Amino acid sequence: MLTIAVLDDENIYIDDIRRITKECMSRMGMDYEIGIYRSGQDVLADLKKGKCFDLYLLDMKLPDMDGLEVAKQIRRRFAHPIIIYITHYIDYSVQGYEVNAYRYILKSKLEENLPRAYLSMRGALKKRKKYDRYYMVEHYGQQEKIFYRNIYYLKKDKKYVIIEHKDGKTPVRKPIGAMLGELHSEEFLMIGRSCIVNIDHVKSLKRYAVCIQNGATLTVSKAKWPYVRDMIMNGRG
Repeated sequence: MLTIAVLDDENIYIDDIRRITKECMSRMGMDYEIGIYRSGQDVLADLKKGKCFDLYLLDMKLPDMDGLEVAKQIRRRFAHPIIIYITHYIDYSVQGYEVNAYRYILKSKLEENLPRAYLSMRGALKKRKKYDRYYMVEHYGQQEKIFYRNIYYLKKDKKYVIIEHKDGKTPVRKPIGAMLGELHSEEFLMIGRSCIVNIDHVKSLKRYAVCIQNGATLTVSKAKWPYVRDMIMNGRG
């Protein structure tokens, strides 16, 4: 599923983007979710929590900060999102190279150019790999970047969630449900109240258990077993 964030402080353009996005995604046969922000600070607050979208549609001129600064903060944490500016001001386009902006769309040309942008990146969106996606953990001012592709599983341990990955173990003091929401990626599957697995690293299945490539065997709750088995055996869509 494609996740889209819209940052704009003008309701008329938010409504237009919602409508155009709905029409385009329907024509392209793509499932999507859309999140609305009306200030740059709200975007930054979610970024600090680890929440990230596949696509950001950013207004350039905002009351609290400009869209370029928001994009810089996105890039400091996540490399994979596509960034498109939707603005009244084409003069900012050169600055967008700093954050690898995909496109600039003038608000006066929204009806014409936003559908073109969606169509032009259709292939990239459908083929988008999670190879460069990562989770950022902070320990006493030090930051650790853990790539999704390296995560085997996450398991609750008292007040912590332990991330088991190729480089070792990393504790995070958060509820496991919150961790699943922050990862926000289809390869992570909750197999019980206290465990999330990366199904790309599932080697085999046993009854009520999954065997992971690092040698671990993890118990699946009986209630979740039919769903977990089907997701792993038949793909996740």
